[in-house]
Amino acid sequence: MMNFAAHLLLEKARLWPERIAARCQGKSLTYAELVRLSLALGGLLRGRGIGPGGKVFIVLPDSFSFLACFLGCMLGGVVSAPLNSRLRRQDYVECLADIEPALVIASPGHEALAAAAAAGTPALVLDDQGLEPLLRDAPAVAVHPAQADDVCTFFVTSGTTGHPKVVIHRQEDFFAVGTYMGKFFGVRQDDILLCSAKMGHAYGMFGSLIMPLQVGATVVLDTDKPTPENSLRLLRTEKVTVFMSVPVIYTMLLMSLDAREEALSGLGQVRLCFSAGEALPEAVFLGWRARTGLEIWQGYGSTETMTFVIGSRPPLIVPGVAGRVIEPYGAFILDENHCPVPSGVPGQIAVRGNTVTRGYLNEPEWTRSIFTADGLLLTGDMGVEHDGLFTVLGRMDDMFKAGGLWVSPMRVENALLSHPAVAQCAVTGGDAGAFSLVRAHVVLKPGHEAGPELVEALRSHALELLPDYMAPTDFVFHGSLPMTPSGKIQRFVLRQDASNG
Repeated sequence: MMNFAAHLLLEKARLWPERIAARCQGKSLTYAELVRLSLALGGLLRGRGIGPGGKVFIVLPDSFSFLACFLGCMLGGVVSAPLNSRLRRQDYVECLADIEPALVIASPGHEALAAAAAAGTPALVLDDQGLEPLLRDAPAVAVHPAQADDVCTFFVTSGTTGHPKVVIHRQEDFFAVGTYMGKFFGVRQDDILLCSAKMGHAYGMFGSLIMPLQVGATVVLDTDKPTPENSLRLLRTEKVTVFMSVPVIYTMLLMSLDAREEALSGLGQVRLCFSAGEALPEAVFLGWRARTGLEIWQGYGSTETMTFVIGSRPPLIVPGVAGRVIEPYGAFILDENHCPVPSGVPGQIAVRGNTVTRGYLNEPEWTRSIFTADGLLLTGDMGVEHDGLFTVLGRMDDMFKAGGLWVSPMRVENALLSHPAVAQCAVTGGDAGAFSLVRAHVVLKPGHEAGPELVEALRSHALELLPDYMAPTDFVFHGSLPMTPSGKIQRFVLRQDASNG
């Protein structure tokens, strides 16, 4: 039997029933309680006629309810689709049409409930306050004897290009992720983890469920949207030892502290910081190290791989570089014909590994398009490899030419972020009549104002660090940048806004 939820929970609940599995809003849930609730949730679904192979939407904030629903589905052999709880109603409508679940589980008043009602899909309204009463009389489900190749979870991509897709993952993928990443991270039983990425995404699932529960550690769950204030409060009050987040949260934490001239005090217990989701700018890495004395570990992966295939950890971290291949994965840089390029030559990143998805649900053409003839996954990211170190240059959709030469948005952004006035930035292509140009979209740090003098200073700074064709000639100042629900910058939105303007 290869039921990953049973692997995570049952033995730990027997050995350490009173150990705290999760904390949320000041309350604790032990491993014994988590097993009881998860088995009862599986029994509730079985009583509704949803058994092995059935499909359920989970649209809940990170909470005890989310844990019980996801694990209860897996224990009972039900295929779960954990969705980000901050999507638009239309996103849920489209996902309902693609996946056709037997049930939608969502918090009171959520947009997903309206989408379910319009589709005629049964729904269950749930939050942590109603979890215990709902499951009080539900029988424990008989653990489904899953096989390695059984589909168990659908993840919906965050849609940095505006086209979300449903990614299929299987039981064996979860086992492999736990094994490989357990070796890389070395999380311990006495660790307390906080992951700002939400469990509706593969990264959040890894940081808030797979990694802590696999070793018997404790996870801190945040029901709210991740903000610098929430993250800092939880890091301090919950005595977090492992913090997993995304570049934008690290950036905003540094911005928030700079605005208040506050030190990052009270974090002495944090021993490991990790970043994924997008490339971590060198300026953010250096700023965080200067503030905390901690180097941010880094990982590169995707929803399609379900985990990280390239990473770096001390003492081998090079700022601005993703890192080296994590065994047993493989990573390669390919040209437009899917042939390997020499070291130092940019190309598309392609990866190999046994957690790679078999494809997208109901999307055979998209599925065929992401694999090479010999089975490598084409990530859609540009990168370069040198001496075994991989640098991510950006999404292929975001790359553009200026003056006939290729521009890497991430390289330009890293240069601008090293200026003391710049808090965040995103770089896109633009045009001025028949000429192409590099456009920088900038969010300033508190105390700095946009104006001709600052524009000139930013351009001069860029010219010191970049080839002249990469230095922006157009600057647009914003109060904030458009983000996906998982915290990635949506450059395609900035391009569209600029063209419409």
